[in-house]
Amino acid sequence: LPKVEIKSIENIKFDEYSVKIDNSESDKRIKEIANNQPNFKDASDDTKAKEGDLISFDYTATIDDKPFKGGEGKNTQLTLGKDLFLKGFDKQLFGVKKGDEKIVEATLPENFPEKELINKKAKFNCIISTIKNPEETKIDDTFAKNLGAKDLNDLKNLISKQINDEYKNSLDRLSKNQILKEIEKFKVS
Repeated sequence: LPKVEIKSIENIKFDEYSVKIDNSESDKRIKEIANNQPNFKDASDDTKAKEGDLISFDYTATIDDKPFKGGEGKNTQLTLGKDLFLKGFDKQLFGVKKGDEKIVEATLPENFPEKELINKKAKFNCIISTIKNPEETKIDDTFAKNLGAKDLNDLKNLISKQINDEYKNSLDRLSKNQILKEIEKFKVS
């Protein structure tokens, strides 16, 4: 077998990073979490639904005036403006009020379970049961407890640690890459 000499790696140079997270970073992250978890409160009966509102409705759908499998829904919830149900569906519900009946037309998507109905235009007869308006989430101890922390202070600490770990992992990867580049420079004799 050829003789392999192992050279000393003591002299490898690489940068080691440390991270210091500013409190404003964790406050910003907590605000983002709060914005992504909006609370909703019941709107008055004469309120017209607008972008950002959460509406609940029952529907029955037809294609060429015939019902189809998967064409019924009870207590379906939709945040208007997110376009997450069927493309262009929720825009047609802007302006409805509680108790309104509204026909919405939409094309069934590529991933619709009944393959023969894909890309067919369906008419949805929607009966609106509730409209709720978004309410700003209060960032307090209750909010923190809902996220599994003891209190708001504990949540801030947990978020700071999470941000710290994210940065540290990225920086450790940079150091590791530097070390690997240095090792590549070694010549096997």
